[in-house]
Amino acid sequence: MDRVDLEHRHRTYDGWIPPTVAALLHEHGHHDILRRAAARGDWFCARRLAEVAAGSGPDGRATALALLQPFAATGWWPAVETVAGLLAEWDRHDEAIALLRPLAGTGHRYAQRDLARLLARQDHLDEVIALLGPRAADLMLAEELVELAAGRGRDPEIAALLPAVGTGPTDPFGPWSSDAADTVPLHARFLELRGRIDEAVRLLAGYVRVDGVVYADHAEQLARLLGRHGREAELRAFPADDGGEYALAALAQLLEEQGRIPEAVALLGQPAGAGDPHAASGLAELLARHGRHHEAVEVLWSAVETAGGDGEWLMHLLCRVLVGAGRAEDALDRLDDYCTRHGGDPREQALMKAEVMRSSGLAVDAEAEQGDFPGQVDFPGSDEELLRSGTVDGAIALAERLVRRGRPQQALAHLRDRLDAPGSVRG
Repeated sequence: MDRVDLEHRHRTYDGWIPPTVAALLHEHGHHDILRRAAARGDWFCARRLAEVAAGSGPDGRATALALLQPFAATGWWPAVETVAGLLAEWDRHDEAIALLRPLAGTGHRYAQRDLARLLARQDHLDEVIALLGPRAADLMLAEELVELAAGRGRDPEIAALLPAVGTGPTDPFGPWSSDAADTVPLHARFLELRGRIDEAVRLLAGYVRVDGVVYADHAEQLARLLGRHGREAELRAFPADDGGEYALAALAQLLEEQGRIPEAVALLGQPAGAGDPHAASGLAELLARHGRHHEAVEVLWSAVETAGGDGEWLMHLLCRVLVGAGRAEDALDRLDDYCTRHGGDPREQALMKAEVMRSSGLAVDAEAEQGDFPGQVDFPGSDEELLRSGTVDGAIALAERLVRRGRPQQALAHLRDRLDAPGSVRG
């Protein structure tokens, strides 16, 4: 077992049981299969067993570590990250730090990030700055340095380490380089954490529009900053064509936090009524939080109709609101009606239907049989069609069906035949 081999198998499933199939095997009680595969070095099976063991007390924690540590000992990042996360969750910070240090020392940026977070938890500020400061040209690590160390007596030193203020290229599809990174949000956040709110506002406001290009990230951060600090008048004066939708959302949140619910409803109601789907979504969530489910449903259904065939994301929210109001059957009826009239992705619709049924305690029917575990949708088509597809996804989908039908050994044989031989399937 080494990092190169683990990375190859993680990417191709060569010799391993894919994670969705492993989840189904566990769900259907085929634990011996998982244990044998884990003993042979199958990461997905070992991780599934470890997840279950970790929640069963001290003995289970020891079992989880025994399953995962052989993988982590190779320095392979997914295993190191998983084990370090468990150790930190169990307040075994020194062990997590010791595990992360070697990989961080090789320049692995995510290991450096996680190590810095653990050091900060133990108030080792000098080590945090020594670790992240020389690497602050990496914007991700610079952001971490700001979040972990700003406002703790070392601000001049940190300011000298940060890359200069710049907006980066105006072409969002242009080639990325460290010299073209957008550092305005970084410096604005640094100012905010130091309590220099007016300066942070001026910085962001000066970079919302640059050379005729509106920077949505800057506009959104400015709106959220104003909202966090109760600057209502500035939110109301936010230019509509410079990201006014972000100011609208931040102002509605501020009004709600202040208990001014009717004002927040009126604020969002006007653009929602004019056909703004994002305002409608925000208004519906606001109404639902305050028990006004019937109004929320009406707002969303109107927005769905306005959106036509592009309303699936609104249907997700509509279904959640209806289930929260105890109206699961209504959610299913409306979902069927929407799908009949507008079509769309059958897998996405199966996911929505199964989520409604699962969250409301209804039995998940065959059309949405993916409900055995969250996030997986069964592929449409017959078994023969899946076999003929020649794709990794098709091979996995058929294996999942076989496990659900109580034929796990046939599922494993199918996976060995389709996935273990290099080049036998297409991605």
